[in-house]
Amino acid sequence: MEENVACPAYFEPPPRERDDGRVVGTDEIFSSPNVTPPSNGDGEGGTKPTSPPLDDGIPAPSVYYDDRGEIHNVIANGGYRMNILYTRAGCLRSGDIHPNEQCDFVFSGKVRVWTLAEDGSTTIATHGRRSFICIPRGMPHVFEFVEDTVMAEWWEPQGFQAWFYKPYRDIVSRSITRGGCGGGGGGEGRRKGLVILIPRTNFTGIAGTLILAAAIGIAGFALGSKFGGRR
Repeated sequence: MEENVACPAYFEPPPRERDDGRVVGTDEIFSSPNVTPPSNGDGEGGTKPTSPPLDDGIPAPSVYYDDRGEIHNVIANGGYRMNILYTRAGCLRSGDIHPNEQCDFVFSGKVRVWTLAEDGSTTIATHGRRSFICIPRGMPHVFEFVEDTVMAEWWEPQGFQAWFYKPYRDIVSRSITRGGCGGGGGGEGRRKGLVILIPRTNFTGIAGTLILAAAIGIAGFALGSKFGGRR
């Protein structure tokens, strides 16, 4: 559902980016002066997307913590990569673009998704529990979390790279530095940073089995919701 919403000043979408709007969804968007090339995890990056997309080098399984919540990076079902995110109300994520399709499934909560339209304006759509979200390749986007939210994300075809889209990423960054995310309090005492849970090649033992089983179950549920309605 698309809507016009009232947001704090630093949540307001940027002015129209007409030049970027004309090339949204194409390879030309990656050459925009508003787009920052990614790193592949080892300090190397390119200005053009690769086929298939490169891995970002983030180990899995692992968990990234910050004031906004948690990102669980998991491997399921023979190497299928996906993330499970918990995000507090009032926070923003993303502000980037990908060379492949991004898929999201909302388990609980509510999120507004900003995307760059062809006329350079920003479209905002609200998604709630059990919503499936599809963001086409080469489309700048932001997730604005209205409620505490749990969701899954993955990419088709597999492989992850992200280019920052400056007009959106600057808003995401300001929302973090100004505080107030997750009900205020500045996040004192919260765990922050990346925690590697189990080496990627070692899924023996009870902990590894439980993580893998949970990841497979979530992946099956999310993918079933995506494809089950397509007849």
